[in-house]
Amino acid sequence: MRPTLFVLAAALALAACAGRPDYYLTPPPAAGARAAGAGSLGVADVSLPAYAETVEIAVLTETGAVQLAKDALWADTPRRALTRHLVAALQSRLSAQIATEPWPAFDPPALRLEVFVDRMIGAPEGPFQFAGQYVIVSNNSGRVVASDRFALTLPPQGAGYQGLIDAHARAIEALADQIAARVARTGGLA
Repeated sequence: MRPTLFVLAAALALAACAGRPDYYLTPPPAAGARAAGAGSLGVADVSLPAYAETVEIAVLTETGAVQLAKDALWADTPRRALTRHLVAALQSRLSAQIATEPWPAFDPPALRLEVFVDRMIGAPEGPFQFAGQYVIVSNNSGRVVASDRFALTLPPQGAGYQGLIDAHARAIEALADQIAARVARTGGLA
């Protein structure tokens, strides 16, 4: 009877290992071209749709349904991971002090960036769609300095879930390029 219990315990342990999900990290941001931008910018947490807030990676099926992958999970909360990725991408593109909110210094930043994502979805081998709006507000006056909509469709960035995660990162970097260009056109982050 004991050998049977041992075999049963070993089978259950193997079954438990087989059902473990994979966890995915956002890759480091690619360097971008530097634009003007002396000053400081506080970046609010990126606002994501409900399906993109979950730890399960959201995928778009052929029928247009959004499914949450139980076997592929973010290694960090999506909001935190994407906000930190945006800050790093902006830091490589602007000559400015950039940090997530809450602002770590005593003096507040000159400007505040808010990003509202309406659509952030793709499939492991399909195109990735990233759309929404960003708003840059002056902390001194409360005036909107810039507000633009964005809509990006990126081709697959590789195979499987890692390719989908890479597409998330490249979309954030493309948004950072747009924001840096807009900051350069409006005269920096004074």
